Amino acid sequence: MKPLGLKGVAIMFGLVMLIGFVGGLGSAFLADQPGTAAFWTTVAFTTVMMAAVLGVSFWWWSRLDEAAREAHKWAWYWGGSTGMLVGLVLMLMLTTRPGDIAIPASLGEAPADLVAAGMIMILGFQLIGYGLAWVWWWLGRR
Repeated sequence: MKPLGLKGVAIMFGLVMLIGFVGGLGSAFLADQPGTAAFWTTVAFTTVMMAAVLGVSFWWWSRLDEAAREAHKWAWYWGGSTGMLVGLVLMLMLTTRPGDIAIPASLGEAPADLVAAGMIMILGFQLIGYGLAWVWWWLGRR
């Protein structure tokens, strides 16, 4: 496969932004629609948007060289796993000592809001860990 290059990165970034824009608009519109048909339309739409992002990711991955692939794999395994462990510690603290920890109101009150906030926080910890591990990997080989 041909390497990505600056033009390829710009195209990939533009595609992801376009998918995100269309996905955001579509999700906002569908969120206000009542009924079972709207629910299944939302599921189908979200699936299509995620498949599009996965397609762009596959296109990007297939054009990376072996060193870049290894950096990403190493960083996701070690950094993502470490970030997930940070989230696990917080979850254990919240579930074993709920009386000692005040949950900020900004995270939500409804169970769905709290689950979503928890998932986003875990993903955030994983991405921060991934980013730090990725930098570590490259600095160790320079």
